[in-house]
Amino acid sequence: MSNVMYDGYQLLLDAVARGLQPDPSLPLDQWADEFMIIPKETGASEPGKYQTSRTPHARLPMQCLSAAHPCKRVVVQGASQMLKTQVALNFLAETVHQRPKNFLWVVPTGKLHKRAAARIDKTVAAVPQLRDRFAKPSSRISTNNNDIKAYPGGALYIATAGAAANLSELSVTYVVYDEVDRSKDNIGGEGDPKELVETRQTSHERDRKSYYPSSPTLEGESPINDLYRSGTQREALAECIHCGHAQTLDFFRLIRSEDGLRVMYPCIECGGLHEEGDKSRMFARGLWSDGKPGDGETESFLISAMFLPYGWLPWIALMKQYDKAKAKLEEGSEEAMIVFYNTRLALCWARTKETTRYDELMQRAEPYRLGTVPMGGLILTAAIDTQAYRLEMKVVAWGEGMECWIVDYQVIHGSPSDEETWKRADDLLKARYRHACGQTLGISAALVDSGGSATQDVYNFTASKKHRNIYAVKGHSRPNRPILSSKPTIVDVNWRGKSAPGGVQLWFVGPDTAKDYLQARWKRPSGPGAVHFSNELPESYYKGLTAEYRTFGYKRGRKVSWWEQKKGEANEPLDLMNYNLGAAYLLGLHKKFEHHWAQLRDRLIPAQWDLLSQAEDIPAPATQTETAQAPTATGPQPAPVPVHISPVKPQQKEVEHDYEPADSATGHTTGFGRDW
Repeated sequence: MSNVMYDGYQLLLDAVARGLQPDPSLPLDQWADEFMIIPKETGASEPGKYQTSRTPHARLPMQCLSAAHPCKRVVVQGASQMLKTQVALNFLAETVHQRPKNFLWVVPTGKLHKRAAARIDKTVAAVPQLRDRFAKPSSRISTNNNDIKAYPGGALYIATAGAAANLSELSVTYVVYDEVDRSKDNIGGEGDPKELVETRQTSHERDRKSYYPSSPTLEGESPINDLYRSGTQREALAECIHCGHAQTLDFFRLIRSEDGLRVMYPCIECGGLHEEGDKSRMFARGLWSDGKPGDGETESFLISAMFLPYGWLPWIALMKQYDKAKAKLEEGSEEAMIVFYNTRLALCWARTKETTRYDELMQRAEPYRLGTVPMGGLILTAAIDTQAYRLEMKVVAWGEGMECWIVDYQVIHGSPSDEETWKRADDLLKARYRHACGQTLGISAALVDSGGSATQDVYNFTASKKHRNIYAVKGHSRPNRPILSSKPTIVDVNWRGKSAPGGVQLWFVGPDTAKDYLQARWKRPSGPGAVHFSNELPESYYKGLTAEYRTFGYKRGRKVSWWEQKKGEANEPLDLMNYNLGAAYLLGLHKKFEHHWAQLRDRLIPAQWDLLSQAEDIPAPATQTETAQAPTATGPQPAPVPVHISPVKPQQKEVEHDYEPADSATGHTTGFGRDW
C-alpha cells in the first residue's frame, strides 16, 4: 500500500518539477525543425516532420519572428503555397510552447474562418508539445472552439477582419494577419484593419510581434505591398551552381527548350543554364538580399513561385500558366494575368489605369483619310451616342487580332425625339465605305446608347433592325462587368412604345472593363489590339478620348478604384469607342482565329488586283455644304462585298442588305463634327 502511495507521490513530484522547469528558448526556425509536425490531413504536399531545408528561404523570416529579434513586424509578400501559412503555424505553435501569451489570428473573410480553425486544430493534434496544452473541444472547464482556443498562459483568438467588433476588447501580444490584401481596408468605418489589430498590442510593446503573410493585388491598392515597402524589402536569392553568383530569379528570363518540354534559367553573371533538378542546390542556403533600412521595426520579404522546391510546381508549369494568361490578355481580359502576377510572381499587377495624354495619341496619327478603310480593316462596326440635341456616331474598322482603325466620326444635329434625326442616322448606318483594295464595306453591327434621356427613342429606332445587327446598348452600373453581357435583356416595346412580342434587345457593356482594355492598347503602334488614328481627326477628338482617368478612394469602407471624367471635358469619343468594342465582341471578333481573318481577307480582296488601284483618287472628306445632304446613289458602284457576321449570342440569320451603295465621291460624306 505504501509503495502504491509512494509511486503516486513521486509521479506528482516529477510533474511539479517538470512544470517548474523553464520552457526551452529556441529560435523559431530551430524549434520548428525539432518539434513541428505537418499533419497529413491538411493536404500538404509533404506531410510529416517539418524540415526548413525543404523551404530554406523560410529560415530568415522565422528568425525575425523569434523572441530575440528586435523587429516588431514581419511581412512576407509571397506567391501561393510559398511558405507563408506554414510559417504562421510555426509561429503560433512555438509561442504557445515557449512563450505563451494571447495570440490573435485574423482571416480576411468568414469563409476562411472555419478553414483556419480546422487547420490549427489538425496541427495541435499532430504536435505533442501542443496537444496537452490546448483544452479539449469537449471540455466544460475551458474553451476550445472556432473562435477561442485556450491554453496555459493565454488563448488563441481567431477573428474575421470584416467586422471591427471582432478586433476590439482584445489585448494580445502576437498577431498573424493572414492574406491582408483580401480584407476590407476600412472596416466598420473604424479605420485600417492593420491599425486596429496592432492597437490590441499596445500594452505589449516590449515583446509584441505581428506577422503579415499575403499575396499582393493591384498596384496602388495592395496593403501587403504597402507593408513590404515600409520594411527592409528583402528579395529571395538563388545561387548559380556554376559560378556561385547570388541573384534574384526573374520569371521572364526563363528559356524554353526547342521541343517546348522544359525550361532553363540562365545565370545573369556567367550565363550558365539551370534546370528544374538544380533547384535544391540553388536554394540550399536560403539567401535574401541585404534590403533597405525601412521604418526600423518591419522586416519585409518578397518571394515568387520561382523558388518553390523541386517536385512542387515546376518552371514549365509556370510558363504554361503564363501563356494562358497572356492569351486571355490579348483577348481583352486582364483577370488571368492579374492572378498570375499576384499568386505566382508575388507582384502587383499595374492596370493601365492612368489617363493617357491626348497629345501622345495625336502624335501617333497616320496619313489615311477619314471615310476610307485602310488595308488591314476587314469588318466595320458603328456606335451612336445620344445627347439632348444631337447624335454622335463613330465607325471603326477591325482587323486580325482586334487591331482597329478609326474610320469615321459624325455629328448629327437634331433632337433624338425627332424621327428625321434618326432617319439621317439610319442613312449613315446604311452607307458603304471605300476599302483600300477598291471594294466597299458596309457596317456589320452597331450599338446605340440608350442610357441617356432618349431611352424610348433608342428602343423605337432599334426595334426593327435586329436583322442588321443594330441594337440598343447601355453601360452597366456595376463595376468589373464583362466588356459585353453574355446575353441581351429583352425590353418589350414597339415603335410606338407599346408592348410587342419579342421586344427590343438591350445589351450591356462593362464601361470600366472596356476602358481598361483600351487604355492598355492606346500606345501600341501596330499588331494585335493596336488602335490607329487618322491624321484628319481634330485635337478635340483626342481630348474626348482621354477625358477620363482612374482614381482611388473608399466606398462603403473598402478601397476601390473607378473611372472619373475630367471636369469640363466631353467624353463622347471614349464612350463610342467602348460601344464599338462591344459591337466587335457582339460579332465574336475577339474569338476569331487567323484562318477566320484570312477567309474574310480573301472574300474582300481579290486574289489578283491591280496594285495601281491604290493610287486611284480616294474621295476626300466632304465639305460643310455637302454635309447637309443624306447619302445618295449617283453613279456606278463597285459590286457590294457580301461580308456578314452575326453576333455570338443570340444567333442571327445572315442577311444581305438590299439597299444600293452610295457614291463615295458625292453621296457619303465624312469628317469629324459634321453638321447635318
